[in-house]
Amino acid sequence: MGLQDLINKYDNGGFSKTGWFQLKDDGDTATVRLLHKGEVGVKDGETDYDFPIYEVHKLDVDGSGRDRTCLCKGESCEFCKSGNKPQLRMFLQMVNKDEKDKDKQVQLWERGLTDIKNLIGLAGEYGDLTKRDIKIKRSGAKGSLKTTYQYFPKDPSEMEIPEPQNLVGSLILDLDREDQIKAIEGRLQLNKGNNNDSNNDSGAGATRVF
Repeated sequence: MGLQDLINKYDNGGFSKTGWFQLKDDGDTATVRLLHKGEVGVKDGETDYDFPIYEVHKLDVDGSGRDRTCLCKGESCEFCKSGNKPQLRMFLQMVNKDEKDKDKQVQLWERGLTDIKNLIGLAGEYGDLTKRDIKIKRSGAKGSLKTTYQYFPKDPSEMEIPEPQNLVGSLILDLDREDQIKAIEGRLQLNKGNNNDSNNDSGAGATRVF
């Protein structure tokens, strides 16, 4: 996707607003319904999943002082060549059933390798994860770098859920080589209304667009 197409997508409001899911302190819990099934078949002899898991880079692409999330392009990736190490991240979309504002219940949670493994394990044990609520509990004080999360699946129950949105090209910038170089130099031009930076564990901040 070219830069102008990317800007047009933001200008056209093609993506709904959502909040970042967060559990702020030790012992905090929330009951959610994931928008991802988990296991969705077999591909190339291995179990295939519909979790949005991507190899990405985090950097300030436009000199704003805030990191954006950019898709890694593998061997041809200019971010990798510049020394910016890629990260494996999962972008879970969910309905937070404890959120009182119905318009803000669809939320996004960015997680790393530990929780990727945990969710893959849950999918293998419980099957389609969209069929049941999951209680998530935080273990770790606010600001702790050793925070972990526990997952407690509930009994299956019926619930209508929205389709998960495609994040690549919106929250996750999908840049060609030329725009990657501009991003590395901090001179990529993005819509000033774009708030697609993320804050890893906390998800702190205002409503985001994705």
